[in-house]
Amino acid sequence: MKRIPAKIRQLDLIATLVDLAFVGLALYLTYRLFSMLVVPEVITDVVSTTYNFLGMTLTSAHVNLLISLLIGYLLVFTPTVFVNLKRLRSKELVEMDEWTFRTQFLYMFMNFFTFNYISGTLRLIVGIEIMKIYTDHGLKQALINCYTKTVALFKKETYVKYKKERERKKQFSESQQDLERATRTDFIRQVGRLALTYSFLTLIALFIFIPFYWMVITALKTNQELTEALNPRFFIGFSEMQWVNFKVALTRFDFWQYISNTIFVGIMTTIGTLITTVLAAFAFSRLDFKGKDFIFSLLLMTMMIPGELYTITNFITVTRLGWYDSFNALIFPFMASVFYIFFLRQTFKQIPDSLYRAAQVDGCSDFKYLTRVMIPIAKPTIITITILSAIGAWDAYIWPQLVTPTRANWLISVALRGTDFVVGSGSDSRPVYNIQLAATALVTAPLLIIFFTLKKYIMSGVGRSGTKG
Repeated sequence: MKRIPAKIRQLDLIATLVDLAFVGLALYLTYRLFSMLVVPEVITDVVSTTYNFLGMTLTSAHVNLLISLLIGYLLVFTPTVFVNLKRLRSKELVEMDEWTFRTQFLYMFMNFFTFNYISGTLRLIVGIEIMKIYTDHGLKQALINCYTKTVALFKKETYVKYKKERERKKQFSESQQDLERATRTDFIRQVGRLALTYSFLTLIALFIFIPFYWMVITALKTNQELTEALNPRFFIGFSEMQWVNFKVALTRFDFWQYISNTIFVGIMTTIGTLITTVLAAFAFSRLDFKGKDFIFSLLLMTMMIPGELYTITNFITVTRLGWYDSFNALIFPFMASVFYIFFLRQTFKQIPDSLYRAAQVDGCSDFKYLTRVMIPIAKPTIITITILSAIGAWDAYIWPQLVTPTRANWLISVALRGTDFVVGSGSDSRPVYNIQLAATALVTAPLLIIFFTLKKYIMSGVGRSGTKG
């Protein structure tokens, strides 16, 4: 396989840096437009005004349209830029195939479509150069070959060859025809199986995706439409998207205080969970002491009991300790997890005992062996536990709602269902769903970013945890 020359990699790097600059410009323009939006005095109202942006007079619909287009651009090109930077930094991806130049042409069309002509031109040059090296001809000859093959399909000679081929197939023996028929049947079965499989997966993906889409599309609607429309729309125009709802959620409520509370509780809970999980998993997987298997079995039995049954006893405990309505009640009860201990123990059990015996012969202590050998080997699993623990603390609702009645100690999950997103009082109170779902989307976005950024660690951690022992 042919290797990519250094000059082409340099042009690819320049094009990627230009893409990165455009992403930065899009972020800046989005921030400027978003900061210009006027927040209504009453959160259920819609502000219709004009804005002066870079010497242009824009209406609210124009600003919403520009923000929608810029966010769509960022959603597509931000991951692409980081994937390209990672690809260029990798020393393994130095060889080319037919998809190397095709990918460059795809990026070229995307850049030209978004008016990024500098990067588009560089992608075109890189794609042509890679095509010359890989196929021994340039773009002109490729277009000629494509035209020749297309024209040949409609020529008389092609039909004659096709007819002769059919006559030759008729002369095959009966056994050959049976073989072809069996092969054709297997092919049809395989295609049908794949079609059913992907149809089922697509249906499941839609069931998962639609609630997220409905959350976002509702957050971008006006409160009037949500309360008066008999048939809610599944699609709305770019200029109708009310991005000011997100600004209302960020500025009119104590959003950042709730976020900071959630981050603090999540960090402390995750640190405590890691400490207890690593030490307990090491003890149950390597140390020998009386009753080890019995104690571990008791811990596993607690996994069969629903967590809601512990709520009353935990509430009584934290109340007697004086932790009610404080962060201690949110942190300490969740600094240990039987599932994570079992999860990490299975990974530790896969590490050969010979390493532990050799370390003991060399005079290595148990704690040193844990920190120098077992933790580095089980790093993917520990990262997975860290991510899942942080997400669990971020999503917690029932327990924080029960033990923190004071608003200053609320987590974001509790605040989303609190009185901040309600208008009116008494029997006339009603939730403002578009603002509430805008805040919910802002809370969900970090979880999605963390998952898609670190999903390879999650998958590798789950894959490394076997059932040995």
